[in-house]
Amino acid sequence: MTTTKDAEATTGSVFDPAQKVHVDVHLIQSFPYSNLNRDRQGAPKTASYGATVRGRLSAQNTRRHTRTDVEKTLGVRALRTRQVPKEVAAILAERGWDAQEALAAAQMLIYCAHVKGLGVADNGGTNALLFLPEAALTDFADLAEAEREQLAGALAKVEAELAKAKKKRPAKSSDTADVDDQAEADEEDEEAESAAGAVMAKHAPKELKALVLAILRSRNAAVAAYGRMLANEAESSVNGAVQVAHGLTTHRLSVQVDFFSAVDDVLTGGTETGAGHIGDQRYTTGVYYRYASLNWHELVRNLDGDEATAREVLEAFTRSFITTVLPAKGNNTAAFTLPHLVYTAVRTDRPINLVGAFETPVRAAEEGGFLPGSLAALGKHAAATDRFLGIRGRAFHAHTGLVDDDIPALGKRLGGLDELIDGITGAIADLGTTTK
Repeated sequence: MTTTKDAEATTGSVFDPAQKVHVDVHLIQSFPYSNLNRDRQGAPKTASYGATVRGRLSAQNTRRHTRTDVEKTLGVRALRTRQVPKEVAAILAERGWDAQEALAAAQMLIYCAHVKGLGVADNGGTNALLFLPEAALTDFADLAEAEREQLAGALAKVEAELAKAKKKRPAKSSDTADVDDQAEADEEDEEAESAAGAVMAKHAPKELKALVLAILRSRNAAVAAYGRMLANEAESSVNGAVQVAHGLTTHRLSVQVDFFSAVDDVLTGGTETGAGHIGDQRYTTGVYYRYASLNWHELVRNLDGDEATAREVLEAFTRSFITTVLPAKGNNTAAFTLPHLVYTAVRTDRPINLVGAFETPVRAAEEGGFLPGSLAALGKHAAATDRFLGIRGRAFHAHTGLVDDDIPALGKRLGGLDELIDGITGAIADLGTTTK
């Protein structure tokens, strides 16, 4: 293995283990007629950049699809859901619990965390999204079984207090037919549900707080990579190692309207004619700049120092970000393209987003579209970045993709994706990274 001293000699980088190591991934990718990311009206998402309208691929959408692909690759899964009580109750029911008792116990466990603002909504799920390893559901079920007697006692107190409060409520009029009376009845029901939550929180056994919080604080590779925030419970929050930018077209974009009709197969050939359905859809075409960065030290810390797993996550994420296609309207557009250019850099100073290359929109070449100008603009901007910052903070950089020509400002041109990922992991290994 190359030593840190050798790496300094070949890259000009001096590694300080107190610094963070960032892996930047830049893509130039051309998409055909498609609608990969829709707004609430169903139109392609856009953004204004450089005083012109650009196509946009939202960071949230990209993170979601890359995360599910990374989880599939690694064989681990994390769930972002409000349905934890219901899922835990289903596990308990499979173990022979009464369904109603199982749900009540699972809901009580949520209150046992004693986290301000975290409770159960009127649909039986949590009132906030939780992001937990899939194994946490089984952990909650195991805890409910181990503490079944204590939970049952707490729930009995809740039931008794709610029954007592119900008796004190004034009797409702039998005439509740008009809208005002119905609205008042609905409001009273909401108040009763809120009161039930307060009573459950009051009687939730404090002895179980540490055990429940341990489950809420649990993490796996997906949580370590993508992060988590739980309000009012700082130790459950995880600063994700992955940062993803919104993808933007390198050029001005126009949304195109497609009028379509669907034929009624039964009516075809008969006396009645015409389409069974007509409508219009909105699509775009464009060359996108996409960027993501992974903080290696943050990832290792989130995995409690497990560098072997961190390396697996790094490889899976890099591959996923480069190859995953956003599937929206996939059956109608089949926009399953690969990037024309992938540029990666391992940096020991800070991540660098090169979107500034396209603040001035690229103009289409007379013959060749937007790709030639996009590639040239990225190379020019990368060279300017090197002149400004120098290269001490860059331990490795290289590019690959579908383009044939080398782009010197983007490092050595490598043969393909596998070689590029090997270069990234090799550079990190050469730096001798450790968490401090």
